[in-house]
Amino acid sequence: MNDARTITNLSKPRSAKSELLGRIRRIHLEESLVEFACDLCLEEVPVETAFQRIQDRALERMVPLLDTKILTDPDAMRSCLEMVAAESERVALRALQRGSQMLEEGLAILEESAIELPNSEYLN
Repeated sequence: MNDARTITNLSKPRSAKSELLGRIRRIHLEESLVEFACDLCLEEVPVETAFQRIQDRALERMVPLLDTKILTDPDAMRSCLEMVAAESERVALRALQRGSQMLEEGLAILEESAIELPNSEYLN
């Protein structure tokens, strides 16, 4: 009987982490932060500051996804919080990379198709 309880106790943190990771994936967190990363790059925010702001936003979006049931289980809570910290770092880095890449691609397209406008005309 003790073995069954031990197995259940060990699987609780894993189950909580798995459920949380599924919730994070369902909100498409990384994709939603790419635009924010682009905006920060356009504002010429230093990379370290941009990374921290993106990670903060990721944490703001992930923490409410935690299941309140884990509060009664210290192991599950620790495990989920460690995963949130690691995932927020991963997501922030990836969003910053993708945002920068999108800006570089956009600039390359603009440079390739440099449009010459007459001096007296406005572009609408």
